Amino acid sequence: MLVKKYQAIMLITIGMVLGILVTAFSYSRLTSKATEGTSTAAERKVLFWYDPMYPATKFDKPGPSPFMDMDLVPKYADEGSDEVAGVTISPTQVQNLGLRTDIAETGKLTYQQSLPANVNFNQYQYEIVHARASGFVEKSYPLAVGDYVKKGEPLVAITVSDWVSAQSEYLTLLRTNASPALLKGVLERLYLAGMPKSLINQLNKTKKIQSYLTIRAPISGVLTSFDLRSSMTMNKSALIATIQGIDPIWVVASVPESLTDLLTKDTQLTIEVPALPEQQFKITDWQILSNAQADTRTLSLRLFVANPDHKLKPGMSAIVKLQTETQDYVLVPSQAIINTGDEQRVITQDEQGRFIPKRIKIYAEASGKTAILSGLKAGEKIITSGLFLIDSEANINGALERMREQPADKTNQHNMTGHQGAH
Repeated sequence: MLVKKYQAIMLITIGMVLGILVTAFSYSRLTSKATEGTSTAAERKVLFWYDPMYPATKFDKPGPSPFMDMDLVPKYADEGSDEVAGVTISPTQVQNLGLRTDIAETGKLTYQQSLPANVNFNQYQYEIVHARASGFVEKSYPLAVGDYVKKGEPLVAITVSDWVSAQSEYLTLLRTNASPALLKGVLERLYLAGMPKSLINQLNKTKKIQSYLTIRAPISGVLTSFDLRSSMTMNKSALIATIQGIDPIWVVASVPESLTDLLTKDTQLTIEVPALPEQQFKITDWQILSNAQADTRTLSLRLFVANPDHKLKPGMSAIVKLQTETQDYVLVPSQAIINTGDEQRVITQDEQGRFIPKRIKIYAEASGKTAILSGLKAGEKIITSGLFLIDSEANINGALERMREQPADKTNQHNMTGHQGAH
């Protein structure tokens, strides 16, 4: 019995000793690892301190932030890479930020815009009517400014006394069988005196003096001036009327100079007139005028619009709607663009998961898409949300400075030439 009791006491004593030894060994190992971790942390090189809310400002000593109620955060040298102008963010942070990505793709940028416009006279159809001879107005037809006249319609009838003596001489020479040269000289004198060739031909045909002249409209159009009335006298330089055409009529719109490169032969143009909401109009041609308006930075877009029923009146307002497509460019969602005023950039993600800022050059933006001239290639993954935080981290990391030191990629540049219609 005593032996068994003694053996139990010995087992208990041995167990306690072993427990003490194991505890001592574990404590030694933990102390060693803690010391090693402290040594490793102490060996990390601090580049600078910064406030995460103002990452562009760097400090050479730790301490409280002058901007926020918080301490400055150290930036370690081993947190960034000098080889790649990018930053690495942990998967947990990526998930918390709710980052979304998209793929840059090649395509055409579709652009649509409505432009205010005005309806004008067709300046290519413009005639000034003179009598070309002094005379007396026998009759003025019932016309006034604003009336539409057709080609050949009579305007006024005049008597020209200066023609009588020359015609009488011509008929006398004709009866006496004068030489053809002499007869031709008299007819030339009549033509220079303002007698129309139609009346000269009538003189040869009827052998009667023609002193009564009816002046007719040379083109169809609107009378924009008409001042002669019956019983008035006039000289040969007197203005009888001016006529301006309205078929085709002109519709002129102001186009921002930044859009002129988008106007090509494939551009679709349509016209709407508020006064004629149900009417459709056919555009026969269009052209961009050569001069730009320096005060508005716009160019004039002139459209030639068929107007056979004369429903379009000069002075009306109109709306020109244009829809056009660019050549193929690298396209990205417009929300992926970071525009600082001095430069534009996007944040890309490479195959290793690093976020890399890239400086780009923008061509145009429309319908939520932006066309890129250079700096980005099709197929690259871009960040479309959470840009601010990644951009701030890139600024802290120095990635932005390294990006600016690299030459811009010019592999995606394209040139476009506009179209100008001729009339």
